[in-house]
Amino acid sequence: MKTTSILKRSDYDEYLVYLYFGEESDYLAKCVQKAYLDFNRTLHGLGKLESKRMLLDQTSGELYRILSGLRSEPKQATQTGFDAWHQVACEKLTAIFNKHGYTKFCIGQGQKWINMTFKYIYVLGENRILGYRDLYQLCHVPFDNILIKRLGKYGFPRLSKSWSRLDDYDEYLSHQEWIRRRFSLVPLDVEFILWMGKDVDGVG
Repeated sequence: MKTTSILKRSDYDEYLVYLYFGEESDYLAKCVQKAYLDFNRTLHGLGKLESKRMLLDQTSGELYRILSGLRSEPKQATQTGFDAWHQVACEKLTAIFNKHGYTKFCIGQGQKWINMTFKYIYVLGENRILGYRDLYQLCHVPFDNILIKRLGKYGFPRLSKSWSRLDDYDEYLSHQEWIRRRFSLVPLDVEFILWMGKDVDGVG
């Protein structure tokens, strides 16, 4: 009987990816789909919309398209450029929802969809999804109840509304900028550490 495993740590990592994302295919599309599930409970009344399926296909497709475009747009590799891209992306998603008669889609929901997609992209890594490594330090943190509560310990200024109902992009961006000023770490590092229940102070 063999007493030594042929499996490596990377094999177990692949197992976790398989459990969460399924068989290897278009991982970027899967990131978009998974990120949608992180906020879709806030889309109250969407189930009553007759064109729901078409709407979700169009918004998912648009997010996939604009994310794909980032790989060939080096001008976006600055904080100002990325922030401008992010605002346009949120507005494009909102416009599609409005076109289908769902007028309750907010910046808060758009940021969650976009920012969680980026988080999944980095979870999967450059070997599975190429072209995003240089954008990591520019990405926004995904605002949600857990992160906002844990940021409160550091003096995070209150939002005027719940994160999902936030509809003012300038207010949203000012809170992202606060995180950049408050911590010496890259924002997504801050989000990762806090979401895991750890203390950022003393780390960076």
